[in-house]
Order: sequence, then structure tokens, then C-alpha cells
Amino acid sequence: MVRKKALPRATNNPRPVPSMRCGCPTCLKRKPGARPPTDEHVGSWEARYFDPSGKERSKAKPTYEAAVEFLEQTRTEMRQRTWIDPARGEITLAAWWKLWWPTQTKGEMRIEHWTQSQLRDEAMWRIHIAPTFAGVRLYEMEWRETQLWVNALHDENGGPLAASSVTKCFQVLDKMLEDARRDRRIPFNPAEGVRLPTIKKKHPEDRRPPTYAQLWMIRQKLPDYFHALLIVAQETGLRFQELAGLRWHCVDFEGRRIHVREVLVEPRGKIKRKAYPKSDAGLRTVPLTGLAARVLRDLWAEESEDGNPSRKVSDPKDGLREDELVFHGRNKVRRGSKANGGEGEPYRAPLRRSAFWRVWTKAIDDAKVARKTVRTVTVQKVDELTGRARAEKVERVDWWPDFHDTRHAFASRLHDRGVPEVITQEILGHERAGEVTWIYTHAAADYAGQVLAALEEGKPGALKRKSGRRLRSVSAA
Repeated sequence: MVRKKALPRATNNPRPVPSMRCGCPTCLKRKPGARPPTDEHVGSWEARYFDPSGKERSKAKPTYEAAVEFLEQTRTEMRQRTWIDPARGEITLAAWWKLWWPTQTKGEMRIEHWTQSQLRDEAMWRIHIAPTFAGVRLYEMEWRETQLWVNALHDENGGPLAASSVTKCFQVLDKMLEDARRDRRIPFNPAEGVRLPTIKKKHPEDRRPPTYAQLWMIRQKLPDYFHALLIVAQETGLRFQELAGLRWHCVDFEGRRIHVREVLVEPRGKIKRKAYPKSDAGLRTVPLTGLAARVLRDLWAEESEDGNPSRKVSDPKDGLREDELVFHGRNKVRRGSKANGGEGEPYRAPLRRSAFWRVWTKAIDDAKVARKTVRTVTVQKVDELTGRARAEKVERVDWWPDFHDTRHAFASRLHDRGVPEVITQEILGHERAGEVTWIYTHAAADYAGQVLAALEEGKPGALKRKSGRRLRSVSAA
């Protein structure tokens, strides 16, 4: 067994720091001057020690007793292996982000390979955390400043984020600081104990997904080329990104299946192909109902007349390959086509969530099924002339239903038809079946209507019960 060589011990420790104001023999010798001599040193004391690597360090303390106390504490931390190098905490939060973020992406720095959670966390850092804390050193982070920042983010205080988004944003900062503690850069996490805003429970009407009758009304207000998109969404439960990235070779007309193999993502506004969906559970096969299969067959025939859709199999690294996409935008002209003498013919533009959102909100509003909530939030805008950021209050509208609610409607339909939860989990691409139960089936159940039907059975105009069983009382015993 090889023993580690003991570190040297500083002699004459602590020692006085020479000063022009002190008249002790040491100071008069090192700093000569006309001042009355004194027996004891008046001034700070230098405490010297060796770190675990053998490097000599020092710390100035105002009194001899404080210097001795510091040395004893430091030596104790050395023996207990809890000593932290103060210099490691002097980097800014922006510098720590550059070191920390590759550990979250497993070294993958290409944006198109990031998961949705990673894209969201990077956006939270760039938009909400960096403007406030990028220049703050790790050891300067304080609980009070963090709490005030969290409070200012909440939309109830005029901030830009809802309570759930504030929580997700704070979790990014909290993970950064907690990992800085693990990396022995700071002795504790200054964000520990920060109080987060309470997430208000939604009214049951706001949690209930739209009915298929409401989806039919919305579809009538959408442009014709989006009718097939909505029908396939409500018949399969696919996410928007999965629909936007769906390619013809993934549609099996004979087997009436859709193979979900990739998605389209929009990191920082640029559309990219991603080889895998949201999670491993997202890599799945979804059955096609007769309606969905008929709509896709009609769409294929229509696309074949207007252009040359392709069923070729390509790799995400080959580019977007718009001719392979099942759903795409319309009335788009490539830049420079007219300037170069072309006729400016439309081409198959990939679907963008932001562009479709504008069409969707107009459709649900025109269909008279929309519920909207207007709130005032504070956002940071950068002046183009001065480059300075300024706070500006803007109005934001929360709409119901969202396009994602078609998944809720589809899951509720499966539950109503008696499909087991584990199968519903596989079809929707969820990791846990319990999430399906809580988010979808619980929110969609009309318990009030069922109870009313049971209570008023036999009366004129009574609601009909879905089940043939009567409600029965349950004894406490």
C-alpha cells in the first residue's frame, strides 16, 4: 500500500500583513515610516494553507483569532474531504452553462438531435434565465434574488409565463446550481427552498376535450387542404409533429397502419427532420380506421394528379425531401423563383406549428366553439437602434380547444369503447398508462350527466343511462 505524502505545513502561521498604519516591529521593518511603535500588530493577518494538490494558498483575516479559526476550519474540511476551491465558483453562470449543457445532451450539440425537453430547457435558459443571471458568478447567486426572479416570471404578477411554465423554467436553473454543487464549485444550492407559484386547477369544462361534433364544425372552417390533417389526427391520436413529419412510405394502405418513425422539429425556427419521435414509446404503429384510410387514399390520388408525391425511403440526413411528406402547406413560392425567370409555382412547404396555429385559432373562432382567455404579460424587447432591452406589456390569448386536444378526444373515444389502458398507452405513445387515465379519461367523463340520468330515471325528459346498472349505495362496513 502506497501512502500519500503528507502535505507541508506552513510555518509562522498566521503571520501579520505589513501595514503603513501599524507600528509593530515587523511592520516598521518592512514598511519604514515616522509612526509611534507598538508591541502588538494592528491590522490584518494572513492565514496560509496547502490545498489537496499541494498548492499554497492564503486568506487575509481582520484579526489573529479570525485567522486561526479559518485555518482550523480549513484543515477540518481537508480531512473530511469537504473542502471546496473558492476559485471554482468564480465563473459566471453563462460560463457554467457552456460547461454544463453538454452533460445534459450527452455531448450531442446538433440541435436537430435534441429531444423536445432539451429544446424547451435551452429556450428557457436563452429567453428567461440568461438575461437575468448570465453575468452573475456562481458564488454570488442568492436565494432572495432567485425568489424575486421566480415571482416576476409569473403572469399573475405581469410576467410572461403561466405557473406551470415558471416551474419548468426554475427547474433548469435549479438543476444547474445543484450540479454546480455536485461539481464542488459552490458549497450549497442557493435555489433550495424557493417557493414556486401554485398551479391553479382547471375547471372540468376546460379539461374536457372537444367532442367529435365540435371537431366536425371546426373542420368546416379550415382550408380544404387541412381537412385530411384533422381527420387523421382525430382518428389516430398522432401529435402535430408526427403528422407534420409523416411520409408516404410510412402509410401502409393494405395493412391499414401508420408507422411512426420520425417527426419534424423547429429548433430556433428552423425545420429539421428528427429520426426518433418524442420518446422510445413514440416509435410505434398506429391502426387506420376506415375513415382515415379513405381520406389518405383520396389525398394520395389528389396529390398524384397535382404533382409527384414519393413513397421513397430516405434518411433524415438527406434533407427535408418535401415530396415524401403526406401533409404540407399550400400557396408557397420559393424565394427567387420569379426573379430568376420562373413562373413561381407553389411547392410542398413543410408544416410549421406557428403558421398552422393562426389557421386553427381562426377556425375554432369562426366555428363558435372557442373559449379564450386574455391576459396581460410583460415581455422583454430589444431596441433595434440602441440594442437595449426594455419591458413592454402585451396581451396574450389562451385558446380552447388546442389542436393537441384531438389526442384527448381520441383517447376518450378509446376509453368509451372499452380499449384497455395498456393498449391505449401503446397507441398514443405514452410511457405510462396511468398518465393516459388521469389526463384523458378522467377529464372527459361526464359524471354529472350520469348521476342526473340515474336520479331522474323514469321521469319525462330524463337522460338515458349508458350502463344498464343502477347506482347503488355502498356501506361503510
